[in-house]
Amino acid sequence: MTKRLVVVLSLVLVGASCVPAETSAYRRTPGPTSGAAAGSVAPGGIQREPTDLPILPGEDAVVSAFARAGMPVRMIGASKFEGTLGSVRPARVFTAATTWGAGGADVLFLDEPIGDVRVCTTPSTIPRWTINTIFVSGRQVDRSEGGQLVFFSVGQGYFVQAWDEKTSDALRQGLGLDAPPC
Repeated sequence: MTKRLVVVLSLVLVGASCVPAETSAYRRTPGPTSGAAAGSVAPGGIQREPTDLPILPGEDAVVSAFARAGMPVRMIGASKFEGTLGSVRPARVFTAATTWGAGGADVLFLDEPIGDVRVCTTPSTIPRWTINTIFVSGRQVDRSEGGQLVFFSVGQGYFVQAWDEKTSDALRQGLGLDAPPC
């Protein structure tokens, strides 16, 4: 190999290591983990990831909503969607599965009313992808494009991004949420 080719390949490898493996704005969170990095199991049988993840007020209501739907929560994790509504709010990801990425929802906990929340979903130029634009009181606060279908819900104390219809239905019924209008 020539020196120039080695330098180019080295730069490509360094650049590739700086790019997340999955760049979709709606990658389920947290990402898959190895058994060694798995969170601890709380006394109620719910694994938390990371293990020292603080318990938020409102988590019990979400866990109860899952349970009433026959979907006991198995894992609670940190969420990367804390800033989805324009300012940072406490959030968690919940799943009734035993592994991340098998359904569930990101739940933002709203300690005070935030105004009129609207979510508009439109087709993307990429086949089978959608663009989700979130507005709070008429101001656009988030716009994401991805191939993952997302079910949005909002209500007193919660904003939910569910990754499957069953979870969405469970949280809408259990927490008294509705689909936000566009």
